[in-house]
Amino acid sequence: LVFWLPGAVRQHTLSVVPAIKRQEIGEALLTRVERVSGRACRSAEAAPVLAKLARRTGVRRLVVLPGGVRDSLHLPGGIVVLNRALIEDYEDPAVVAGYILAEGLRARRDDPLGVLLRHAGTLAAFRLLTTGGLTKANLDSYAERVVVAEKPEVPPETLLAGFAAATVPSTPYAYARDITGESVLALIEADPMAGQTPAPVLRDRDWVVLQAICGG
Repeated sequence: LVFWLPGAVRQHTLSVVPAIKRQEIGEALLTRVERVSGRACRSAEAAPVLAKLARRTGVRRLVVLPGGVRDSLHLPGGIVVLNRALIEDYEDPAVVAGYILAEGLRARRDDPLGVLLRHAGTLAAFRLLTTGGLTKANLDSYAERVVVAEKPEVPPETLLAGFAAATVPSTPYAYARDITGESVLALIEADPMAGQTPAPVLRDRDWVVLQAICGG
């Protein structure tokens, strides 16, 4: 019972927490992450481009931060956070699309809210189940952890299937992760878009607009 109960409480909680509550928790975590990273980058021109990129990669919302996170992370409620460097440092929008796709696939394998509840503990899961909320301490502690925690790797075959479904080339993302290509060879050699001409992730004008979202 001691070993079974915590997992059972978490799984039941995850099964009944509504989408609106997940989004609320994600927004609360984002506010706390912004204390470290600085306020999210916003511009009226870039907002529709971010929304277009979110639709292209199958996530609910994208947020670009000026720093504070290594590259990308997934918060509950379908919020994917991106370091501005993923947009400003590359000429090909397929790179940032790759990071977003990887986050989406990682979230399908391990629910971001479940990750939070594993960190916060069984009492936090029970509190969310019974009261519909988490404490400030729970959120603060997890926000501090999530920006520095190592993320589990997504298997290459899962990544390749995700890139194929989204018609996004995997090679740009692979070289962004490892410029030598050695550790990501499978993503290069089995690129599902190799030899094809898929629709661009974003039009050139949209990409230029997005690259200036943080004033860069």
